[in-house]
Amino acid sequence: TGCTVHFVDEQVDHGQIIAQREVAILPHDTPETLHARIQIAEHELYPAAIAELCEKYAAPDL
Repeated sequence: TGCTVHFVDEQVDHGQIIAQREVAILPHDTPETLHARIQIAEHELYPAAIAELCEKYAAPDL
């Protein structure tokens, strides 16, 4: 399992993928522990994806 940052379009979970991160399901996981680890991955992935987009699309003369 994991988390994905993607562009939003008219459909659910359909936009172009910007970045993804895998999160392993461990033998001792509960829904709560897995959710907590996915949230940590999301909190790391989202700012990294935004920074990557800014570098890619930023105007060089700003």
